[in-house]
Amino acid sequence: MTQTPSTFVAHDVPDLINSLPTLFGFHPTESLVAVATQGPRRRFGFRLRMDIPDPEHVDEVARLVVAHLRNQDAEGAIIIAVTQQQEVALDLLDAVHAELLTSGDIQLVVRARADGRRYWTDLPGSPDEGIPYEASGHHLAIVQAVAAGQQILPDRDALVERFAAVTGERRRWLELAAAAILDEVVPIVARTPPGRLAATGLAVVEPILERAIASRRVSDADLLRVAAWVSGISVRDAVWSRIDRDNADDMLRALTLVCGSVVPPFDPAVLSLTGFAAWLTGDGAQALIAIERALRADPEYSMARTFLQVLENGVSPAHWTGFDLVEDPA
Repeated sequence: MTQTPSTFVAHDVPDLINSLPTLFGFHPTESLVAVATQGPRRRFGFRLRMDIPDPEHVDEVARLVVAHLRNQDAEGAIIIAVTQQQEVALDLLDAVHAELLTSGDIQLVVRARADGRRYWTDLPGSPDEGIPYEASGHHLAIVQAVAAGQQILPDRDALVERFAAVTGERRRWLELAAAAILDEVVPIVARTPPGRLAATGLAVVEPILERAIASRRVSDADLLRVAAWVSGISVRDAVWSRIDRDNADDMLRALTLVCGSVVPPFDPAVLSLTGFAAWLTGDGAQALIAIERALRADPEYSMARTFLQVLENGVSPAHWTGFDLVEDPA
C-alpha cells in the first residue's frame, strides 16, 4: 500500500515548529533544523537536523548547513533552532544567516528559535521576551501526517531504537532460526546455474517484500530469508536496482521490518538497502542511523561506506538515476 502524501500549509512560525516532527519522524529537541524551499510558493524539500553544537563549533556547523543546502539546490531556507540554550541558538542563527549572505544564492525565508514554550524571530515587532506558542501532538500538520500513515516518534533516540540490534531471548531464537534458513539457502545457491543467482534470490525475496508492503503478516522466518538472500551481492544489487522514487517509501517500510529481525552476519546488506531507501525518500535521519548500524556490523562493507560519504557530503537524491542490473557471470 502506497502512503498517501498529505499537504500542509504553514501560516506562521508556530505552524513551522509544529510541522517539524512530520519532516523527521520524531520530535526534534536541542536541534538546529534547516529546510530547503523551492519556487515562489516555497515548497519544502531537503531537510537537515543537527544537534545544537558547543559554542566553539557554531561557525563550523553553520558552514556545513549552508553547504548541504547548496548541494541540494535550495532556492530558499527555513532555519529553526529548538533548544533551551537560547544564547547559543542566537549565535548559531547569526552564523547561518551570515553564511547564506556570503553564498548569495539562497534566500533566507525564516529564521526562528524556540524553547518549547516561546519562540523568537527577527520579524518587526517581535518582543524580546518571545511569543508563547503551544507544541501539540494534535496539531493539524501531525494529524494529517499520521492519517497518511506516518509514525511520529517521541525523539531521535526512539528512531535509533527502531534500528537497534535484536537482544535477549528473541536474539537467541532468531540466531537459531537464521542457522536453519542458511541450511535451506546454501544448497539452493550451490545448485543454481551461473548467472541465475540474482533471479533465483528475487523469486524468494520479492513476494515476501510485497506482502510486507501490503501490510500482510510476514513471519520471522520469511524476514530472515530476505536477510539471508540479500547478503549475497548479486541478490542485494537486484533488490537495490528495483528501489526507485515511486516505491522508496514502501520499500523503506518493508526493509525496516526486515531490520527488526536481522541477526549477524546478515546485518550489513539489509541495513545498507534500508539506508538507501530512506535517503531516496529524503529522510536523511533514518538513512544515517541505518548506515551507521551497518558499519558497526561490518566497518568495511562497501555499500554502507559509499552511502555514508553520500550522506556526509549532502548529495541530493535528485541526482540518483538508478542503474541497469547486469546479471552475475558466475
